[in-house]
Amino acid sequence: MKLDHVILTIYPEATLLEKVLTDGSRVTHPISPADLAGQLNRIPLSTGLLPHNTLFWRQAAGQEQIAIYVPPRLWQPIAYNRRYRLPMPGMVFLGQGRQYTVFAVKQKPKSPEMPLYHLPAPNVDGNGRICLGQAPFPIAGRATIYNALKLFMEGSQFNHDNSRQRCVSFSDSTLELWANLDGQKRFPPDELVPVRKRLKQLMT
Repeated sequence: MKLDHVILTIYPEATLLEKVLTDGSRVTHPISPADLAGQLNRIPLSTGLLPHNTLFWRQAAGQEQIAIYVPPRLWQPIAYNRRYRLPMPGMVFLGQGRQYTVFAVKQKPKSPEMPLYHLPAPNVDGNGRICLGQAPFPIAGRATIYNALKLFMEGSQFNHDNSRQRCVSFSDSTLELWANLDGQKRFPPDELVPVRKRLKQLMT
């Protein structure tokens, strides 16, 4: 009979390889960790092309996790039906599944020790998690991460939720900072409020 498929079962004390034949019969035997590692090393792995400014990518629990660096630039976010023309700092934007996280940075990360800052925007909690609301965020991945970024910054309706303590000058409401910066060209980095996190904590 021909082999149909195999089942690999890993226990704390042993690893078993079960061969399932086309007639339904099964043959099971133990396999050493060294032999298993040798077989797995023969499997070619590739991330494919990664998006521009990708900081790190991995696959865990059947989901992609990807983080990108977003350079400082002008955005046009909307809050209470007002569209701003707003300079924003550089960001680290991370997605896994339908959960997205964002932090501000003062420069492009070159080390896992890079300190992170609160993004001066509402609707982001103290841990950097974005409140998705009713916006149709895609499942995070290499092909969708920039779509999710644009949806967050320019396709969502911001409000006052989680808008406190996100900037230095207007600690009660980040939207006051937005009104002050509307039409300006550069974001003042002194407005950034530190988070007790470093980039390496997003990579675990």
